Amino acid sequence: MTTNRPKRLTEAKACAVADNSQLVKAASWSTTSEWNMTADDGTALVVVTPSYGGASRSGRNGWTYYLPALGPSGNRDHWPTRQQAATQGLMAWIRWATAAR
Repeated sequence: MTTNRPKRLTEAKACAVADNSQLVKAASWSTTSEWNMTADDGTALVVVTPSYGGASRSGRNGWTYYLPALGPSGNRDHWPTRQQAATQGLMAWIRWATAAR
């Protein structure tokens, strides 16, 4: 069985990649308002996207994230700022990148 998943990273290497990543507007930002946490080589590690709904079911209620390698997964958690969602996303990416294959 083949997989698209890259080689497992050590925790130190994954943390180094995450530490050097940057939050930048996604190419589709003008229509989606999405932002990407990108590695030095330009690879999108995390997609940060507006979260809508909540108790009032109207308007944006924060930000959420997903890992491009896994696709949107229906993450229901949201954070007040893009940076907080990006940080949570990077922690999830580190867990994914260092998980046993």
